[in-house]
Amino acid sequence: MRTEGRDLPQRVVAAALLVRLGAIAVALVGLTGHELSGNVLICILVLSFTSFVQLYSPSVEAFVARHPLTVILDILLSLGTVAVVGVESPLVLATFSTALVVGLIFDRRVAVAGAVVLVAGYGLVLAADVTASSGFMTTLGVPTLYVALVAIGGVVREAHLRDTAAHRLLSETKRAAAAADERARLAREMHDSLGKTLHGVALAAQTLPSWVDSDPAAARQHAQLLADGAHRAAVEARGLLTRMRADQPDRPLAQVLADLCATWQDETGTPCHFRADGAVDLSTGARYEVLAVVAEALENVRRHARATTVGVVLAAMHDGRMQVEVRDDGVGFTPAPDGAGPRGHYGLVGMRERAQGVGAVLTISSVPGEGTSVIIDVDPEEADNVA
Repeated sequence: MRTEGRDLPQRVVAAALLVRLGAIAVALVGLTGHELSGNVLICILVLSFTSFVQLYSPSVEAFVARHPLTVILDILLSLGTVAVVGVESPLVLATFSTALVVGLIFDRRVAVAGAVVLVAGYGLVLAADVTASSGFMTTLGVPTLYVALVAIGGVVREAHLRDTAAHRLLSETKRAAAAADERARLAREMHDSLGKTLHGVALAAQTLPSWVDSDPAAARQHAQLLADGAHRAAVEARGLLTRMRADQPDRPLAQVLADLCATWQDETGTPCHFRADGAVDLSTGARYEVLAVVAEALENVRRHARATTVGVVLAAMHDGRMQVEVRDDGVGFTPAPDGAGPRGHYGLVGMRERAQGVGAVLTISSVPGEGTSVIIDVDPEEADNVA
């Protein structure tokens, strides 16, 4: 029997069916030495078969879950079994699971109606069985157990519904918090980069008219500065939008990294293979910086590595830390002792600053002719505190 992937009601139903099979086994032991009629054997076979089919066939179980009215057939089957075997037969134990399933599957009003049907049907069978004794178990015990099991199933159902609603609310709260973090981060990014650049452009534009009249040569220089500033602002805006699109806080980090690799592969034509070893994730701010480091590493591969293949690995470490590695088989380089990149290339410096911003450790290994490896090592708890 497979239980993974089943939610709580499905697991309880599976447990009830197992109890039914156990009750049938107990009844068979109790009937040892008695002659079994054909009707009794048919009831045993039908109850056993329907239980096994639901336990071992996900498609049948899914059909029952989508069509709760099929439980009515189970009620009729249980009452039919009681009518055939008699109220004193040990097989009556096998009908108790039906009451539990009724309370679990149906809402309160329908479950109460199901309990009434079970009790009333049992009462009719008891009244028609002239050979039945008037003991407590046959007259009050079984009907009471029917009602109690329906009530227990209803309690489990209500608890599951409340738990589901709480998880849904928690997910919505997390999405709202992620959106707020995204807006705050966007504001910081715009202030630290694009905002300062645009402010400089605005100041230069204010002084340009006076230079046009007094010093045309200086005005031309200011105009060139304006053009350079506008170009820089456009580049910063594109980079900001690219980083915003790279992260989608409502999706697992592994999915976002896989999509990032696939997009990079489509744009460059260079194979980029992604692998995730274990399920890990980070807070919104921390994963934003990690994705920015990965994106910059891939951009460096595009510009400088001349690689034939690239691999990106997301791994959960045994000590709770997380690592992301970007490895290529390109031309490589000789890293400077201070960790800086080749002269005139400042991408590695920016990657280290981003890693330090979330308390991560960035390791860059490269050998000329043997490719480059960029590893960012993050402690999720430390990253949450820093971010």
